[in-house]
Amino acid sequence: VLLEKILRSCADVGSIYLIVRGKRGLRGEDRIADILKMQLFQRLRQERPQAFQKIVVLEGDLTLPDLGLKPKDRQLLLDTVNVVIHSAATVKFDEPIKNAVKMNLNGTRRIIELCNEMENIKVFVHVSTCYCNCDRGEIKEEIYPPIQDPDHIIKIVDWLDSETLDSCQSKLLGAMPNTYTFTKGLAETLVQRECKGYPVAIVRPSIVVCSWKEPFPGWVDNFNGPTGLIVAVATGVLKS
Repeated sequence: VLLEKILRSCADVGSIYLIVRGKRGLRGEDRIADILKMQLFQRLRQERPQAFQKIVVLEGDLTLPDLGLKPKDRQLLLDTVNVVIHSAATVKFDEPIKNAVKMNLNGTRRIIELCNEMENIKVFVHVSTCYCNCDRGEIKEEIYPPIQDPDHIIKIVDWLDSETLDSCQSKLLGAMPNTYTFTKGLAETLVQRECKGYPVAIVRPSIVVCSWKEPFPGWVDNFNGPTGLIVAVATGVLKS
């Protein structure tokens, strides 16, 4: 949705670089090609078809050193990018803590390291979640002291095997209900500590539902959250 909105509404954007990992035998470029065929982009195809030429797909992976980027691709980003939007994460509530830390903490740190080297960066936008401080009764627009030190957690995850980590996961999480909210909260601390010399925006979206208005009312690509419940009730699968 964000990609569609930028391409349709921001005519002065030069290029949009997407770092995408391969998955299930598909290259990152193939995955984006499939996404661009979705109904979501129908309006853009009709109104501004030339905008698709601005998309540049770079093969990468948050869990790898230097984001798994080829040296020439990494240099391209360092030389040309002005705005970085970091929205990649594992959003599974039941993700094993080792995987969640690799994606949501180590991955965020690698993105920040890249931003810190960029010559022309104007702003870094980090997509968090409104539930990253769900252990608090009142949440304001500020970064709260972390429940654990993120560097400490990263080291623990590197040292211990998955079985040992799973056995002590509840103790590490403390009052946090799952590894998703836990690691997203710690990622905000990394952003606060390590971003240097440029403006930063942290966005905390709540539950994602269908689109209200753009690109057209009612669009959604999955049955997660309340959408699944609404569909189940509407189709008669779930009865009172």
